[in-house]
Amino acid sequence: MDIQIIINVMIKLFLIMALGYLLAKVDIIDKQTNTKLSGLISKVTCPFLIISSVLSSSPKNRLSVLYVILAGIAMYIVFMVFARIICFVLQFPKQDRPMYECMLVFSNNAFMGYPVIQSILGTEAIFYTAMIHFAFNIFIYSYGIMTIEKCSGKEESSKFQFKKLINPGFILTLAALVVFLLGIRSDGVIYETINMIGNVTSPLSMLVLGASLAMFPLKESITDWRSYVFSVVRLFVIPVVTFGFCRLLQVNDFYTTILTITNGMPVASLILMLGNQAGVDTRVIIRNIFVTTVLSTATVPIVVALLF
Repeated sequence: MDIQIIINVMIKLFLIMALGYLLAKVDIIDKQTNTKLSGLISKVTCPFLIISSVLSSSPKNRLSVLYVILAGIAMYIVFMVFARIICFVLQFPKQDRPMYECMLVFSNNAFMGYPVIQSILGTEAIFYTAMIHFAFNIFIYSYGIMTIEKCSGKEESSKFQFKKLINPGFILTLAALVVFLLGIRSDGVIYETINMIGNVTSPLSMLVLGASLAMFPLKESITDWRSYVFSVVRLFVIPVVTFGFCRLLQVNDFYTTILTITNGMPVASLILMLGNQAGVDTRVIIRNIFVTTVLSTATVPIVVALLF
C-alpha cells in the first residue's frame, strides 16, 4: 500500500477539520447547527453513501456478505470482553470504566473511517466496511446505552429498548443490505443522485468534527494523562491486534485493510450523545474524543506504514 496516499488523505481530512474548527470559532457553525449536521450525516448522507456503493458493486458472492456480518458481530463481542479487561488492567477510575469500555469498543467510522476507506479503496469498499461494522448499530443502541447508563445510577434506565434500533441510519443500512442481496444494480440518474448525496459525507463529516472539537475545553482535554494512555490502546494496540488476528486467520488483504484502519479510528462521537441523553458527566468522553481525533491524523499513516 502506498503510504503517501494515506498521508495525503489524512492531510486533506485534517485541513477540512481545521476549517470546521475555525468556522465554529467565528460562530458560522454554532452548537445547534453542528447537532443538525451530525444528524444529517448519520441519518442521511452516510447511509446514502453505503447505498450508492451497493448500486455500483459486483453482484457476485452475495451470500458471503452474511458471513461478513456474522464475523463483525463476533468481533464486537470480542471487543466488549477486551475492553473490560483493559479497563481493569489500566485501573481507570471505577466510576468512569463503563465510559472507557464504550470508547474502546466503538470507533468513529461514520465520520472518519468511511471517508478514509473511500479514499484508499474506492466507493465499493464502503459497502463492505458497513457490513463489517453492521453490528455497530445493534450494539451501540443496546450494549452502549446500558453500559453508559451504569454511570447515571439509574438501574431502570439501562434496559434495552428495541425501538432505539429503529432509526433512519439503521433502516437505510439494512435497506442497502437488502438491495445487495437482491442483486439490484443501477448506473442511471437515480444512482447518480444517491451517489452525489453520499459523497457529501466526507467533507461534511470533517467540518462537523472540527466544529465539535472547537466546542470542547482545550486545556482540560490535553492535560489529562489518562487520555494519552487510552489513546495508545485505542489508536495503536487495537489496530495492531486486529492486523495480527487477520494474518493468523488468513483474512485477505482487502478485508485486513478495512478492519485494521477502521479499528484504529478515534472514539465514536455518538458515545457523547448517549452520555448526554443519560445525564452522566461526559467530561471523560469529551477529553478522549478530542485527543484521539487529533492524534489519529498522525497515527493512521504510522499504523499503515508499520503493518502494510
